[in-house]
Amino acid sequence: MILQHERRQAWNRNGWSMKNIQTSNDRWVMVGVLWLVHALAFMNISSFGILAPFIKEDLHLSSLQIGFLISALSIGASVSQMPAGLIVDFAGVRRMMTLAIGLIGLFLILFSLVPSFSIALVILLVYGMANGIVTPAASKSVLDWFPAVGRATAMGIKQTGVNFGGIFAGLLLPTLAIFFSWRHSLLAVGLFEVVSAALIYRLLQESPVRSSPPQAPIAWKKILQMAMQRDMLILGGMVFCFMASQFCFSTYLVLYLTQEMKYPIVRAGQYFALSFLIGAAGRILWSLASDYFLAGRRKGILRLITLILFFSSLALGMISFFPAFSPLLLTAVLAFGISGIGWNAIYLTMVGEAVGKESTGLATGAGYSFGFLGSLICPPLFGLLVDQTEVYGYAWLLPTACAGAILVLLNFYEEKEKETPSPIHSAAVSR
Repeated sequence: MILQHERRQAWNRNGWSMKNIQTSNDRWVMVGVLWLVHALAFMNISSFGILAPFIKEDLHLSSLQIGFLISALSIGASVSQMPAGLIVDFAGVRRMMTLAIGLIGLFLILFSLVPSFSIALVILLVYGMANGIVTPAASKSVLDWFPAVGRATAMGIKQTGVNFGGIFAGLLLPTLAIFFSWRHSLLAVGLFEVVSAALIYRLLQESPVRSSPPQAPIAWKKILQMAMQRDMLILGGMVFCFMASQFCFSTYLVLYLTQEMKYPIVRAGQYFALSFLIGAAGRILWSLASDYFLAGRRKGILRLITLILFFSSLALGMISFFPAFSPLLLTAVLAFGISGIGWNAIYLTMVGEAVGKESTGLATGAGYSFGFLGSLICPPLFGLLVDQTEVYGYAWLLPTACAGAILVLLNFYEEKEKETPSPIHSAAVSR
């Protein structure tokens, strides 16, 4: 009885009530639902890179124009990230996430019907705005439900949904495109996602922490203040480079393998899927190492990830220049996967821990707005380098340079002390 009374007092001091307390199993079910959301959302984004050879031929596009398609998506996402993060903080995760998945599926259906490049750009711009809701909402949910120790692990597992979306797309879409068409494959995925939105609404539980609604519908002053904080500018520079590297890789890997390395499309899709599989493992392993071996410290893990990204990007470029090194291609692709795709969970945890829990959605949105600027600028630049030089080697130096910039920025970031585990979570573990 005394222990229960002490726990109740501790819960009340932390702003919780008995009604808010969920068991450990409930929290992990939530992570599973968020995993599904990420898988559905990123299967769409992956599809554009995987089906790029078909889209390029059907719409008569250059490599630069393929990059502009990804840029249109990124413009929409960068515009919506911070407002979405702010709205999620007070409106809640459940409704926003359901809205996002339904809209993503709808716009993918519309994209499967596009007759021209210009219309494709407009659809992907609006599609990106819907996609921009997913990361702030999902990250807020994990940061609200989990304590400091264990938070990165939960974030890592949730973020593997992104990787498995890429895996499913890499294994499924090339085959569907060969037997049917790229349009039919995207139509099928879009219809599935529209139906899945209802399932997401039914399964998702609301986050226990919610801030008060802002006085204005969109508090632009609060958004600007968050974005201009010193730590957010440094973290924003890092995610700019990470997202630039990841989107260059996911947009052009299949084109690189099919056009320059002369791989068949199905094998190229398998390499794409393998990179995302190793990236999924990386997100969990990096998170476990940070949580349980480094006592919640994130900066050292992110530095190691960045070093691997630097050398794997450099290796992809060297293989382009010196085909004799092509037996190392799979190794380079997997190394990029564990770093250039596996970075996400550690970064998101760092962003969430840089602010108070009531602002985690806004902070994540602010960080990812910088990130989507990277995916806006760099994929077209990558494509332009390919078009101008007619080889991929120079273009692969772009993510190499991004990794170098992250290593510099890490020297300026000061990691904050970690909070002690909440009595809520200790109680849940002891049950």
